[in-house]
Amino acid sequence: MDVSSTIFQPIFEGVKQYVVPLFQRSYSWGKKEWMILWTDIKELYDSENPRQHFMGSLVTIPAKSVPEGVAKFSLIDGQQRITTLYL
Repeated sequence: MDVSSTIFQPIFEGVKQYVVPLFQRSYSWGKKEWMILWTDIKELYDSENPRQHFMGSLVTIPAKSVPEGVAKFSLIDGQQRITTLYL
């Protein structure tokens, strides 16, 4: 298992595709969870001294990629946060 720290920008700009496996729970975040995340992001944006913020873990495993050339990953942990940030 490889563990590394990363920033979100490459995740959203990259050529990787993240797929939520069927065994994962359905998207369940509501306004309460969105507001907690949004408040954290807004505080960082408005700060005069920007800093890094731990967004939680993302656990992925490589998945078979069709068409070839598109890196595909099954998203095992972090699907609620990733989905919310994409939205």
